[in-house]
Amino acid sequence: MSKRKWATSGAFTALSIAVMLSACSSQADPTSNDSSSAPSASNDPNSMDKTVSLTVVSQTKYAPNAVPNEYTKQTEKKFNMKWDYQAIPLSAGMDKYNVMFVSGDYPDFIPNMNQWNAVRKWAAAGYLLPIGDYFDKMPNYRKLYTDDQWNMLKDFTSVNGKIYMVPFITTTFDPMTFIYRKDAFGKAGITSFPKTTDELAAALKKLKETNPNFIGLAVRGGSGNTGIRNLLISFDNTFRIPPDFNGSNGWYGFWHDPDYNNQMVFAPATDKQRAMLSYLSKLYKDGLVQKDFATATEDQFNQNRKNGKDLIDFQYVSHVVSLETADKTQDWEYAKAFVTDTAFGKNPVMFKGPDFALFGSIFSNKLADQPDKLNRLLKYIDWSSTPEGELFNQMGVEGVTYEMKDGLPVYKGDLDRKKVLEQFGFDYYITKNDDAQKTDPVFKIDQEAAPIFKSMETLYAQAAIMNDEDASTANTIMTGVWNEVYQFATKAIMGLVNVNDDQVWKDHLANLNKVGLDKAQAIYDKAMKTK
Repeated sequence: MSKRKWATSGAFTALSIAVMLSACSSQADPTSNDSSSAPSASNDPNSMDKTVSLTVVSQTKYAPNAVPNEYTKQTEKKFNMKWDYQAIPLSAGMDKYNVMFVSGDYPDFIPNMNQWNAVRKWAAAGYLLPIGDYFDKMPNYRKLYTDDQWNMLKDFTSVNGKIYMVPFITTTFDPMTFIYRKDAFGKAGITSFPKTTDELAAALKKLKETNPNFIGLAVRGGSGNTGIRNLLISFDNTFRIPPDFNGSNGWYGFWHDPDYNNQMVFAPATDKQRAMLSYLSKLYKDGLVQKDFATATEDQFNQNRKNGKDLIDFQYVSHVVSLETADKTQDWEYAKAFVTDTAFGKNPVMFKGPDFALFGSIFSNKLADQPDKLNRLLKYIDWSSTPEGELFNQMGVEGVTYEMKDGLPVYKGDLDRKKVLEQFGFDYYITKNDDAQKTDPVFKIDQEAAPIFKSMETLYAQAAIMNDEDASTANTIMTGVWNEVYQFATKAIMGLVNVNDDQVWKDHLANLNKVGLDKAQAIYDKAMKTK
């Protein structure tokens, strides 16, 4: 890739001559205007001549092997920045970030933050810069959106009327569904993927009989409540409950539920949640769910896939590609539909968020008084929104990480997204490059799956627009509410409490109100009134 040279020697020479002539003129004529008040290149916040130093902490999908790496070096050189850079992979959770913000020692820039509820909390606490006030300086970023999408962005990302994130815009539809080892299913005599919850339970029993190492339905783990949350996500579509992605898909648990006459409900406090927990408790009792789902790590999850203990889990369709690439002896497939709950009797639904992700770049409030640093980051983001910038961030450097074949970029040798991120630090940012996607097998499988899942009954997220006080109150309350939801769900599935006991369920609902659910619901009622 060609390098852009931001300050040429000719421009510097012209500037020097202009300064000398201006100085001589002032000496010759004391009445002339003093040109010394004009900003020099080093003091002009828009100038690229001055090196700016920034602390940057990135929430990467995979951990890079080394820092600095090719990505940080190339970015620093191109934009004359010096980064004190740290990468915290998703698997490490949010603990480090929370400590940074609580201590006040938080970075200037987080390129990709994947926890929308945390962003809202930090924004309400005054830690973040209202970056929406600077969107006019990122015209290429704005061009990525239609007018309707731009209005939706403002609705979904506003905190007290201000925008504190530069969201990534989605270019593909990568649905989550059950992915499974088709070869193992065939060995167990299962010729098609189960259509109902009863059929799924029967299939899991057959897999257990024919595969002694089978751990049951596998769950992607991690820190905190990640394990139980992901187990519930596996069946949320089946029981028509909005999945909890910490708000990153626009769903907050509160919504106007058509199954309850469009009343505003908190989904985990409904009978549908209770029915889901009852079903999962039966699977767990029969050894058909991973025993350590609540405590297992993501590394253990990946290892179970490699060693054949995981034969079915609920993930993005695109995982099929990386799994078969990593081990060509394993035949993975994705389910072409969600299973239907036999007792409930209603069809599963797809829950759809906005056409952009509620994750992206956030900026420290300290940058408000440091325009040279802020403007440099704005230039980087705006450039990253161009085809050249998209390709750089996603694929890297031509000849190093990718090469051109038939006019399209392809990874060199055996490199792929994971290896390029680990070895060189590059990963897609803001949006994916169109040309790069044309040769990407992940894009192809997403294109195949998209019409299948888009044809299902789809329910759309509604923005919850709150003022600063309500957002702060809701964030504080909901931390306790979700902890209660997940603690109870874990105990119910493991059989430590009987979710089918009416008094046990009533006590759980009472506990939710003790930690403030009723107060939070009043806030969301006001914020999500039907327009």
